[in-house]
Amino acid sequence: MKRIKLFIIVLLIIVLSLTGCKHGKTINADALIVKNLNGLDESKINEYRIDVNLDTENMTYKGKQTVSYVNNTDIDLEDIYFHLYPNAFKSLEKAPILFNIGDEMNPSSYKPGYIEIEKVKIGDKDLQWIIDEDKDTILNIKLEKPLERGKSIDLYLEYMVKLPTTKDRFGYHDKGINLGNWYPIACVYDNNGWNLDPYYKVGDPFYSEVANYKVSITTPKEIIVAASGKIISEREDGDKKTYKIEGQLIRDFAWAASKDFVVKEKKVEDTIIKVYSINNDSKLINESLKIGENSIKIFNKIFGKYPYGWYSIVNTEFPSGMEYPGIVFISNDYFHKYLIDILEKVIVHETAHQWWYGIVGNNQVDEAWLDEGLATYSEVIYINEIQGKKEARKYYDENIKLGYEYAVHYLSENDVVNKPLSEFAGWEDYGPLVYSRAAMFIDKIKEDFGEEVLYDILNNYYNKYKFRIATTEDFITLCEEITNTSFNELINEYLNGN
Repeated sequence: MKRIKLFIIVLLIIVLSLTGCKHGKTINADALIVKNLNGLDESKINEYRIDVNLDTENMTYKGKQTVSYVNNTDIDLEDIYFHLYPNAFKSLEKAPILFNIGDEMNPSSYKPGYIEIEKVKIGDKDLQWIIDEDKDTILNIKLEKPLERGKSIDLYLEYMVKLPTTKDRFGYHDKGINLGNWYPIACVYDNNGWNLDPYYKVGDPFYSEVANYKVSITTPKEIIVAASGKIISEREDGDKKTYKIEGQLIRDFAWAASKDFVVKEKKVEDTIIKVYSINNDSKLINESLKIGENSIKIFNKIFGKYPYGWYSIVNTEFPSGMEYPGIVFISNDYFHKYLIDILEKVIVHETAHQWWYGIVGNNQVDEAWLDEGLATYSEVIYINEIQGKKEARKYYDENIKLGYEYAVHYLSENDVVNKPLSEFAGWEDYGPLVYSRAAMFIDKIKEDFGEEVLYDILNNYYNKYKFRIATTEDFITLCEEITNTSFNELINEYLNGN
């Protein structure tokens, strides 16, 4: 009888594991809780399979990576390009450190970061590849024969990476390691061809498409890992620990590592929210969890359902806040009882980025306002839902409008919101324009057409472009369709002028 029951159980497991499998790829129901893929063909989604081994003594890691790359372009491809973001940290002078403050800016103590490509292969065949000295964050892989439209190949890469001494998106600090933009990621080929932009010092200079990820991370056993996917398993072997992680339909994969993380989690609707903190302050950890919970609930209701079963808020040494799919880095500087309002603002903003950038993608190099403006105005929406319209208006006036009105006196006449990162002088004009002025544009839509219409626009925008790439033209077209009004004057006033 026990054997019969065991046979039935095994059979059920096999059947369940095959459920939802199309074209040989499976979407993990726990990692991806929304069944509607918005028309995406699962067979045409790139997949990254990465094994990484972290050496915390030497602050290096080795990666073995297979990318199932699908040619979704309208041409046959003779080359494929990847971003090598770690190479941006080769020198302190060129490193894209967000804010030039602190000991990490000391030339005598700075230790550079970089990536060394060791192998690029298809099967047993080595491929030719090039990294231009003047453009060393781009890897050009030469294919033996053109990759036809609609076809796919498996590219295998091996590499060694040295971590820099920065408390930034990518680097290490006294209590852990931040690993954003840490592996070779395919460049986007769109209507303009290959997007081969460098790692600019201003903004979030990243542009990527959704993909599926299967990542194995091996660390010393005392290390705790927070990551962009669902942690499937943790296994100890001697003095090592290996994490198996999966992420479906995510635009990037980031992680953080620390032996000091305190972890607390809570299930909110269909998503597990985790807080990883290097600061063992239970009140602030609980507060962070509560802010994350409120954000998910509010944005689920207004924008559309968060499609993943996981979301991690990581308190780490970082100068501000930074978003990646399913995970955000929040500065430990804000983990203070007197800075709770700032902590709330940053967590809400980065959580909003899960919708605006993570799920609805955009080219953050050429049209940064599209996600930053929406994420900034999402702070106002959050306050409106939590504290009411009066407090929301006060928050908008004091945190967005007033800041821009002060900064505008220092901007030049030709400063516009909607322009590529290469045309910004630095954070001093990027911040007021891309965050504040762009959010003022969204507020003007609400003032002219009402809150209900704005929410209708945001909900339709989310549902139409989730898992895809949207443009300014897409957003404006949708606004005009819903309001039956030309937006030419608003665009000229808010996006193409100051």
